[in-house]
Amino acid sequence: MKPAVVLLLFAAALAAAPPVIRDLSVHGAQRGATLKLVLKGTGLTPGAKLETTLPAAISRLTPEPAMKPGTTLPFLVELRKDAPVGVYPLRIHSAADGLSNVMLFSVGALADVIEKEVDDPEKPNGLVATAETLSSLPVTVNGTLKGSDVDIYAFTAKPGQKLVFETEANVLGSAIDPALEILDSAGKTIARNDDAPGAGIDARLEVVFPRAGTYYARVHDSKYADQPQNFYRLKIGSYSFAEAIFPIGGRRGVPAKAELVGGNLASPVAVPVATEGAARFALTSLPGSPSLPQLFLLSDKPEVLESAAANRVLTPGVVVNGRIAAKGEKDSYTLAVKPGEQWLFEVVASSTGASQLDALVTVANAAGGKTLVSRDDLFGADPTIPLDVPEGVKELRITIEDLLGRGGPAYGYRLEARRESADFTLQLTTPFVNIPAGGTQIVNVSIARRGYDGPMQILIPNLPKGYRRAGGTVAPAAASQRFDDPNPRFGRNTATITITAEPDAPPLRADLTVKGIADLPSGGRIVRFAEGPGLVVTPRGLKQKAVTASWLDPPLAAASAKALPARVTTPVPNVRLAQGVEYPFTYKIEGAASARTQGQLRQNIATQIGNLRILQGPPAKVPGTGSLLVNTNFATPATPWDFLPLVTVDVDGEPTDIYASMVTFDVVPGYQIWPSARSWAAAPNFTIAGQLHREPTFEGGLVKIEVQDLPDGIACPAIEVPADQRAFSLACQSTPAAPKGTHEIRLVSSAPDTGRKAKDTYKGPEVMGTLKVN
Repeated sequence: MKPAVVLLLFAAALAAAPPVIRDLSVHGAQRGATLKLVLKGTGLTPGAKLETTLPAAISRLTPEPAMKPGTTLPFLVELRKDAPVGVYPLRIHSAADGLSNVMLFSVGALADVIEKEVDDPEKPNGLVATAETLSSLPVTVNGTLKGSDVDIYAFTAKPGQKLVFETEANVLGSAIDPALEILDSAGKTIARNDDAPGAGIDARLEVVFPRAGTYYARVHDSKYADQPQNFYRLKIGSYSFAEAIFPIGGRRGVPAKAELVGGNLASPVAVPVATEGAARFALTSLPGSPSLPQLFLLSDKPEVLESAAANRVLTPGVVVNGRIAAKGEKDSYTLAVKPGEQWLFEVVASSTGASQLDALVTVANAAGGKTLVSRDDLFGADPTIPLDVPEGVKELRITIEDLLGRGGPAYGYRLEARRESADFTLQLTTPFVNIPAGGTQIVNVSIARRGYDGPMQILIPNLPKGYRRAGGTVAPAAASQRFDDPNPRFGRNTATITITAEPDAPPLRADLTVKGIADLPSGGRIVRFAEGPGLVVTPRGLKQKAVTASWLDPPLAAASAKALPARVTTPVPNVRLAQGVEYPFTYKIEGAASARTQGQLRQNIATQIGNLRILQGPPAKVPGTGSLLVNTNFATPATPWDFLPLVTVDVDGEPTDIYASMVTFDVVPGYQIWPSARSWAAAPNFTIAGQLHREPTFEGGLVKIEVQDLPDGIACPAIEVPADQRAFSLACQSTPAAPKGTHEIRLVSSAPDTGRKAKDTYKGPEVMGTLKVN
């Protein structure tokens, strides 16, 4: 059962900056221990609340007078003796200043010590000669690595003794990539590990010591990088550990058992899994082990284990839990289909951290074996394959294997086949948002297209009263007009939402839901919910992957904060304009004098769209005001897109971003043909009539309309519709030579005079119709 959130309120209140936790005095402790936990950072005011799920009694302590106000918050933490081994989040919430970032705290089963160099830099332990001696085992060492720092610990081992060495760093939100080496008494390396199976980029190894004596454990960052979060916990002891779990998931609310496998286990260990609750993951621990729990993915769909039968059949909408149990093994399944059907095949494996399978999925025609599509991964995750069933195909064969031909107990997967045309996923790029009183803050959402290339809208359905969402417009993939993209159906987009606090908005502390909606041409709808990071720690260096702790499965935490010293206002939230039109966009900066005099609105298009330019307008005559020129042309896609008004101003010597509520532009055709019908019956004399709708911002005049793709024997002479006329009618004639049947025709149009200095013809959207000849 998930522990309740503990809220601790300090009595006093001081003005402060938004809270930021940069470090903890210690990043973990043994269950049952009582310790002083000090949060270190900025804006840590005594009036703040501590939000945490730590299984502990927590009480406030008075900050030390010698410390600079707002830089530390001390707590007395009494961990329960029966506290589950695991990782727990904590953060600060200030009613005036909002939420802090999340830090993680590890509750362990082994006795804890703190590296002496942490408290006394005059006691370095980077050499065998100066190694810090660990007087007893088992133990967990809390240490730090600064840049090229190396930490060496001396310990004694008995002949034949087995010891496990395991780091907790990345899993706790540390930016270091720990490497672990074991040295003999002469300083020679006898074992080493960098990234351990089942432990991400943390290190783990087990060593059998051949003889009694003194040995050394050497810990360092694998790249010797200077990281902002540079802590680690090194566990040393004789204990069992697993590397994976099977199955890697199950159905929520259904009693389940799983096997913990790999590591130093002689055989799989069966464990019960608690599947209740709304969380995306259940945590499953190896009994008696100090290792952290394994993740077990939960779904709300029917689930089965793979069959041992030679001919395995997929059931649509049912998740199959399988495993590539041996090297070179391939699992195959068949699925009955019909030509023209649209299917989506989804595999979940290594993305959960619970499987070592780098899945390669191949979909083939079961009759003859011709491969239709094959894919290994998508955006660094597991493969998802959309497929339109070709003509002549009645049965598919879906094959799963490891890309490198590997296999074993830790190579589990989840496979599902769904009758869907395409899909997409949403990922929040921030774990929390602080909304200034009377102001605006942004939320960015990363979108991974998985076969769906159309438009979508990002929403926050549970935003409380007094707060307003804007933006979240995602244009079709083609609107970006990136002709160098070979497969836009599998591209990435970013959407931005603004949240604005109304002047009378009440104080806020809420967990928000972010979802995306895509309406399909067929009338269906795709609805997907955004997953959020638990935290975001970006390691220094090139091509370093951010630490996100997404297994925390958090909603978007939101809180109100104090007002900013300036704000940006715009006259309208929505603008509709015709292709080829230039729009003067005005704004006003109010508040601090420095903001009004130094700020200038930035050109910030929040939707990927091509053939669009935004230029600075003429110099403002009134301080604190300005304008931009939004330039479209005839090739600008006809689609909605978002513009984010953003100005960076100097506030007390610090650059501060000030946002206005998102403005959505809707670029539309300059005019449209609206025929009174889309199907006509040919006769000796018949008409094709309708209305011509011109946009108010369209500067064109006369419009020419003609019918194309007419069959032989039928003529519809082109017409010209004057600028002051809406109705149109084409007089058509049919002869007996016209071929009988139903023919597709097109109504095409153009405006040769668009009011521009440079002569340019605007072509309106075509209209499709049918002509029946009896």
